[in-house]
Amino acid sequence: MEDLYPAGPSDVPATLTRPSSLYKRQAWLAVGSLALFVALYFTLAGWFGWTAWRLISSALAGSEDVIVHVLVGGCSAFLCVFMLKALLFMERGGAPNHVELHPEEQPQLFAFLYRLADEAGAPRPHRVYLSARVNAAVFYDLSVLNLLFPSRKNLEIGLPLVNILTLSEFKAVLAHEFGHFAQRSMAIGSWVYIAQQIASHIISKRDALDKLLRVLSKFDLRIAWIGWLLSLIVWSIRSLLDTVFRLVVLAQRALSRQMEFQADLVAVSLTGSDELVHALHKLQAADEAWERTLAFANSEYQQGRSVQDLFSIQTQVLERVTQILNDPSYGKVPPRHSDAPEQHRVFVSGFAQPPQMWSTHPANSDREENAKRLYLPAPHDARSAWLLFDEPAALRQRLTSDFFHGAQLEPVALEQSLRNLADRYDMLQYAPDYQGAYLGRSLTRHAEQAVELYQDVSPATDLHGALQALYPLSLSQQLNQLRALEEERGMLQALRDKVYKASGGSIVFRGNSVSRRDLPRLIEQVTDEAEALRQEILGHDRRCRATHLAIAEQFGNGWPAYLTGLIEVLHYAEHSLADLRDAQGLLANVTSVVLADGKVSSRELKRLLQTANELHRVMAGIHDDKQLVVLDQPLLTRLGIESWAASLEEFTLPQATNDNVNEWMQVIDGWGNSLAAQLSGLCSATLEQLLHSEAELARHLRQHSQPDAAPAPTCIPQRYPVLLPGKERKRQLKLDWWDRFQIADGALATGMRLLVAGLIVGAVLGFGSLTGVDTKVAVYNGLGTAVLVRIGDQASVVGPYSSAEIKVGFASNTEVSARTLTGELIETFTPSVSNTGLHYVYNVAGASPLVAWTASYGNAAEEEPRFLGAPRWLDARADFFFSDPPESISSKSGGAQRRVLSGMGDGTPEEVLKLAGNEAQAQQIIRAHARWDEPNTANAGLWKTHAQALDAPGKAP
Repeated sequence: MEDLYPAGPSDVPATLTRPSSLYKRQAWLAVGSLALFVALYFTLAGWFGWTAWRLISSALAGSEDVIVHVLVGGCSAFLCVFMLKALLFMERGGAPNHVELHPEEQPQLFAFLYRLADEAGAPRPHRVYLSARVNAAVFYDLSVLNLLFPSRKNLEIGLPLVNILTLSEFKAVLAHEFGHFAQRSMAIGSWVYIAQQIASHIISKRDALDKLLRVLSKFDLRIAWIGWLLSLIVWSIRSLLDTVFRLVVLAQRALSRQMEFQADLVAVSLTGSDELVHALHKLQAADEAWERTLAFANSEYQQGRSVQDLFSIQTQVLERVTQILNDPSYGKVPPRHSDAPEQHRVFVSGFAQPPQMWSTHPANSDREENAKRLYLPAPHDARSAWLLFDEPAALRQRLTSDFFHGAQLEPVALEQSLRNLADRYDMLQYAPDYQGAYLGRSLTRHAEQAVELYQDVSPATDLHGALQALYPLSLSQQLNQLRALEEERGMLQALRDKVYKASGGSIVFRGNSVSRRDLPRLIEQVTDEAEALRQEILGHDRRCRATHLAIAEQFGNGWPAYLTGLIEVLHYAEHSLADLRDAQGLLANVTSVVLADGKVSSRELKRLLQTANELHRVMAGIHDDKQLVVLDQPLLTRLGIESWAASLEEFTLPQATNDNVNEWMQVIDGWGNSLAAQLSGLCSATLEQLLHSEAELARHLRQHSQPDAAPAPTCIPQRYPVLLPGKERKRQLKLDWWDRFQIADGALATGMRLLVAGLIVGAVLGFGSLTGVDTKVAVYNGLGTAVLVRIGDQASVVGPYSSAEIKVGFASNTEVSARTLTGELIETFTPSVSNTGLHYVYNVAGASPLVAWTASYGNAAEEEPRFLGAPRWLDARADFFFSDPPESISSKSGGAQRRVLSGMGDGTPEEVLKLAGNEAQAQQIIRAHARWDEPNTANAGLWKTHAQALDAPGKAP
């Protein structure tokens, strides 16, 4: 193991990996913003749940406002479920189809990992997985429980990454990951990830609850308004949480960038300043090669052939692309151009770059500066990282077989797969002799007619000399310069449009500081330079075609017509492909616009259908013309088809309509991409056949030999769509004000949406808080004196034998008291309130019997009154409390009843005492009247007589 563990740097400062003050500040900001989101989320969910329980339980207990309580409580319950559903998730991390490794299977690898983790001061990984991704990462399985309990960290190792790294670079990459393992702030990342899952479930996911609202909103108007109201509230909650969570994401991503810097320093402390930078440089090439590898494997799969080892294919792809690009540093460590390694830079930042606020990782140039701020040299172990794996061939084949998902395919030896791959890359257009003239650029898009590709060129008198002058070394330099100018223009335009920010805070263009006012002039200057250079390159393209056509004219025998036919079919194929891709792009643009706010209006649907059918028209036109495209035999052979028409599947896709638009949008990418792949193949094969034919004619000219007769030329339609650069279908680059408001696009729209959503949510909370909170208390004063009744913080003066109603919010310690108007206390007590939604009755001092009776109207049956005795406090259900019901009412059924509760305090003592519930209540009534009735009331003397009799020995009322 010691032999496979690269040495690290010496004299590493103890403070190198210590978190910076900025790191700590970003961590506190992330925690604070996350706490705000969690508090808001659980506060809203808890409030809706509490309101639902309070109002529904009140309704079930028989509250007076049962309909209101059921309605508001039911809506609150719906909103509570809407909020809490997001907690029911379990998110597994890592790559799909990953393979778990165990120490007994890979002892060398685990010994390497454990030693590295120990040196980094990090916990050892809980589990280790291999994946087919160009990546190495920390991941964990998360649920809402991990807000309280930490989740153990797993390590993912991507074999496509292992395939290109040396031992030292592999150690640096894993040291970086173990730097994350050691970071306590990783917990913040996991918390934010959980919060992100909650937010995405609430904000973005549409499920059965949303479907219920849509169905409810389409009912009769008397019910639909509930759906409309709930939909508005749901939108407000989503908008409010979305805005707050954006703050969480901003803070967490700022922290994430600091965490990357700090993890990089852990790697530097264990492997030196260069190894991680070199690994980062290799990543892009490895990723591109892996994508091409998977594309090759998919092509083999479509033809029923398997691939034994994808990683050998990736290695071969890297070598081939290196040759094609003529770039020895592609996928490899670039050579140093300085004797001072601390000054050497692999990554160079442009004068403008995208804003970092939404990025989770810093720019590679910033990471290199961080790694080399204190340069630490270390020896480099150039051996392959595969040495750490036992039986690597078996692992490679295992992950390769997972790619094909166990499909029954023809077994193909690796050597044959490599030959098949070579056939793809052994193309003349990739040859270095062409100086990259045919790499990644169209030859015909600038020309409205194919004839423009070879005319307007002075005829060459010396064909041998003309051939010798083609494809000079300067052409490669011109192509690279053109790409650089186009990149410069793009960055200047991004600065002008405020999409990019100037690196370092000020704009430095070509060594000079410039202001934003200079940007239009600089864009025009670079555009002119690029256009002049482009015209030079296009002029060279025309000389290439014209020179070879002149050679063909010299040989005759059908060669001029054959070359012209290939140029014409290339023009047809490239413009047809561009038109198709442009129509696809427009549909994608319109789709993103109409779906921006999550809803599609009738106007937006009409626009979407028009754009969809524009794409359908383009595709139908290509299929309609397929019989008119007659390819020559060598081109058919190169394509591996019998005819162009036969190679295109029958076009059975109908136009998009209101009825089929959902299904149509689900299949259009398949139809469009399949046709685009056919056209792209025709472009490549035609270019290859054209270059082969030109090379063959040039060979015969040099050898002074005569070529055979040319094949029958290709034929194309006389008319077909031509799409010149700058004539593409217009895209909508900005949303309208309503869509911007809906998705909070921009500071103003975000502020407005936050304000509206906050007002709506605030109104909902206020209304819900007030609903059912104040309890109604009917107060009856059966005494012959006016009293001041106070319940909690509410008070009312109630005259003798009169009533009043008090609304008050009850708490567990709310007191009820009655006093005379001179301030004497009659009584005070804490009532029993089982449900605040009920209607309670306070019978002052229990001085009057109460009677519940029914007023019957029309054909309604009479009911016997109920004598309730003289309770001091009770809950009651009545339509009229201590007031007379109306003489008559209107009723469709011919009769009706009204419930009435009456007090008998103003009756004579004999009448009142007959209605007392028991002897104790009778004594209570007598003593209350005798003590508190005014002397001048009608029955004051009689009540005192009864009281005297009550106090006499052996006497009873």
